[in-house]
Amino acid sequence: MKTQLQYMSRALPLILSMVLVLPSFVVCNTAAATKSQSLLPSQNRAKIWGIVPRLIDSNIPKRIIVMGGPASGKGTQCQKLADKYGLVHVSSGDLLRQAVSSNEGGPTPSHVSTIKQCMEAGKLIPDSLMTRLILERLRSRDCQERGYILDGYPRTLTQAQSLQDAGINPDVFLLLNVRDEDAIKRVIGRRTDSKTGLVYHLEYNPPPNDLEIQKRLIIRSDDTIESMKVRLKQFRQNVASVESWYRDIKREVDGSSSPSEVSREIDAILKQMRKRKQRA
Repeated sequence: MKTQLQYMSRALPLILSMVLVLPSFVVCNTAAATKSQSLLPSQNRAKIWGIVPRLIDSNIPKRIIVMGGPASGKGTQCQKLADKYGLVHVSSGDLLRQAVSSNEGGPTPSHVSTIKQCMEAGKLIPDSLMTRLILERLRSRDCQERGYILDGYPRTLTQAQSLQDAGINPDVFLLLNVRDEDAIKRVIGRRTDSKTGLVYHLEYNPPPNDLEIQKRLIIRSDDTIESMKVRLKQFRQNVASVESWYRDIKREVDGSSSPSEVSREIDAILKQMRKRKQRA
């Protein structure tokens, strides 16, 4: 009995220290994990947590096309949807910029030269080249498993037909409507973080007051008034035919509102489609 009491007296301080230290250890590590997740780019957060919204909300459309003119807010809204529902954000602009940046410092393939010339002039990329990049991305495993949001493609009737020929049939076609003068005003103040790809606006969505981030901000080569006028003209010439192709699944959204208001309108459309699917 005496031996047991001596053992317990020696063990008691150790037990007490564990009781006192363990909770703080858990809290600190949980906080650190939360902080580290908040520092991840939004597309990486979607990769980690994307399975959760898919299981909870499996009736939300998983193949979404978002169309709108340049500076209509497509990228912002697509990323919001990707974060909320765990979908893959497939941006035609990002694919093009990746193709160009991946060949810097070495011999430039002919298709990369074509991409650079078209982007700098504000012209559309040839349909065959753009379609090849898009189909390669849509056939990747994450798009097949989680679903996707197509941002900036298709932009022509030929591209829309190519998707159907490849067996890709979207669930919904969202069209963001923004006046040309508003789009030009938006693009003049746009700045892109060259490291993270995040897009800011000097007036509507200012970048953080961080010297490192400020140094990384760049102006895209196609974010000029001259380039915008060319891009808007081409968009107006092609949008009607693409709209007509997807008329049965088209939903129009007022893209001139604030990003949060546009997001709520899109969310309402998707929830309405979910209810119809559940009733079917």
